[in-house]
Amino acid sequence: MVRASSAVEEKIRHRCQDQCKARCCRYITVMLPAPKQKADFDELSWFLAHENMSVYVEGRRWHLEVRNRCKYLTSHNLCRIYETRPDVCRGYEPDSCEYPNRPAHALHFDTKDKFDAWWARKRERERRRRKRSTRRKRK
Repeated sequence: MVRASSAVEEKIRHRCQDQCKARCCRYITVMLPAPKQKADFDELSWFLAHENMSVYVEGRRWHLEVRNRCKYLTSHNLCRIYETRPDVCRGYEPDSCEYPNRPAHALHFDTKDKFDAWWARKRERERRRRKRSTRRKRK
């Protein structure tokens, strides 16, 4: 007879191993301060000039995603150090797994060019807004 918890663990293991290919073990994210100055936006652009990087906004929080496989992930998408894995891994809830779809974010940039184009549009909108505001104050 199979224990319920081991049946659940086996279901999770199957999902990680075969379905999503252990997607959560193939990247890390770091929360960033929201960009406010030109130098902040320039730094985000610089991040995106490197391979395997993304920048996204979730709610009002900015994140840097680094797509880099965990060195303890086996070729069969299992954790080689499962019993001694870090707490951040232990705290991951399989029910919140991204499989089959990556979450959609209001802003998500995988390339420097797309980010720079968005930033140019944002600066232009701000320039027009300030111009309108200045005109209203003069009247």
